[in-house]
Amino acid sequence: MNAQYAQILAIAVPVLTLVAMNLALALGGERGTLLLPSGGPFRKPVRPANRVPHPVTPNPADAPANDEQFHRAA
Repeated sequence: MNAQYAQILAIAVPVLTLVAMNLALALGGERGTLLLPSGGPFRKPVRPANRVPHPVTPNPADAPANDEQFHRAA
């Protein structure tokens, strides 16, 4: 009979130690521990209020190559 209690004790002590450690961490404010996972990675990301991109003024276009002044210079 003592061998059965020893096996139960051998399994229960490490499990209870992990539970006690995770409980102490949870009471201390830690989140996402092994036995007490949090929903942090599954939360939806916060979207910005304005999704319209900032207006960008394009650079002025170069003069076209078929302009009359280009033909005169050539």
